[in-house]
Amino acid sequence: MRSFSIEQLLQTVPIAQIRQFTDNKVYALLEKFNLCGSIKVKPVYWMLKKALERGTLREGQKILEASSGNTAIALSYMGGIFGFPVTLIVPSETGSCKKKLMRSYGAELIEVDGVTDDCIDLRNSMVKTHPGKYFVPDQFNNSDNMDAHYELTAPYIVEKLGRIDFFIAGLGTTGTLLGTGKYLKERFPEVKIIGINPLDRVEGIKNYNCVRNIGKFYEENKNLIDEIINVRFDEDVPKGLNDYLFEGYFMGISSGAILSGAKRYLADKSGLSGVIVAPDGGDYYFSEIFPLLNPSMIRGCE
Repeated sequence: MRSFSIEQLLQTVPIAQIRQFTDNKVYALLEKFNLCGSIKVKPVYWMLKKALERGTLREGQKILEASSGNTAIALSYMGGIFGFPVTLIVPSETGSCKKKLMRSYGAELIEVDGVTDDCIDLRNSMVKTHPGKYFVPDQFNNSDNMDAHYELTAPYIVEKLGRIDFFIAGLGTTGTLLGTGKYLKERFPEVKIIGINPLDRVEGIKNYNCVRNIGKFYEENKNLIDEIINVRFDEDVPKGLNDYLFEGYFMGISSGAILSGAKRYLADKSGLSGVIVAPDGGDYYFSEIFPLLNPSMIRGCE
């Protein structure tokens, strides 16, 4: 029987062609089928693995991080795999389903009335008060976040599809966009790396026009980005979610925004082939997503 490493399992997710694009070939990386239900499990695994190898994550420490969702869920899960307790600082408005899942994996939660930036401020204060007690992955500044996608996401795309013309992902920590983009540009210099930037609140991605905590690796590698496409929740998320539903996939909020942004990018183009990232599914956002869905988009088996 063939054996698989955890890294092979993290790499191996469906890549589905989006049939609504007729002038270009567009493939979606469906990360909802990954461990923990999102793409964030890759950088979480990589950050913990590399910290153990370097000795910056040591026995007796507690993993501490500020996160609004998918990274927190992945840390809750992977902390148990690696054998470390996890404390998460999350915005109080984080969905109840997500918080229940984090706790079910064994994480302790500290809820903050504010946004992720406020959670980061509290995290930094706790570390300063108790030096040495915590290991902080620091997903916005830890280059292992970006390297995870250089080592895991991008090689898998190239293995399955070969040369592509564009790669589109949302601006969250930017690890997915920049790590994958770096690998692709080293092999296909003409590939276009496109970031999706929300002008208002779209859970899972951030507005880089106003976010306070912009990561170090973003500042050092943002030259890899060829174009930024702006999206808005009301204009783009419902359309993207229903487009995915038509394809047969129940996807998350940021996935819908990214698909709509990809349509905008490709509106005047033809003959191209590329990949868009669908970071997670809609399960964690059901109460928010359900009113946005058009039942007529649900298709039976054909």
